[in-house]
Amino acid sequence: MKFRPAEQLIRHSQDLVTWHTMSTTPLTSAHLRGAAASISISAVFALVWGLNGSLALTAGWRFLALAVVVLISGVLAFLALKFSREAAHAPAPSGTGAPPPNPFMTPAYRISLIAMLVAFPVAARLLTASGREDAIMPVIVIIVGLHFLGLVSAFRNGIFAWVAGAFCLLGGVSLLLPAELRTPVLGLGCAVILWLGVLPLAFRSLAQLRR
Repeated sequence: MKFRPAEQLIRHSQDLVTWHTMSTTPLTSAHLRGAAASISISAVFALVWGLNGSLALTAGWRFLALAVVVLISGVLAFLALKFSREAAHAPAPSGTGAPPPNPFMTPAYRISLIAMLVAFPVAARLLTASGREDAIMPVIVIIVGLHFLGLVSAFRNGIFAWVAGAFCLLGGVSLLLPAELRTPVLGLGCAVILWLGVLPLAFRSLAQLRR
């Protein structure tokens, strides 16, 4: 049976919630698909932030930073692919209970996403009008961080609260830096936060696979 794109999105988002709420029980196909999806999403956004920060560095540091960003992204992509392949051989979830709700359809997720998208242009316009264009990127990072708070209940995972706090702290501290340092610090800093946020997922899944 073939799944349509919308059905695939719902299935993988439900798998992601299943992974975030799983205990130390044996891994199932849903757990592994959820781990693969979560790692993939984090890796993509970390790659975007990391490239943005790396390209803002001077030539010598730029290539080193780019190499590190690409290397870590490659490792995460490998892990996501590994978990996805292992899911094909893992047992299906037991029980007949209703699947967890699609987190992308929850009010918390929708409100946080809409608020973030609305806040971007509003903040940019206000800062530009006040002559503080140099503060736009730090404020953008803070806004992105605040949006993660809505994901705590949507995905039932407190790690998003840590990510939110780290993003907001990074954005706030960067306002104290010279303007020319903000882009590399924010770009690479956000990438590191996302990498650290996904490490527990990767290590826990790998450990359970080896049991």
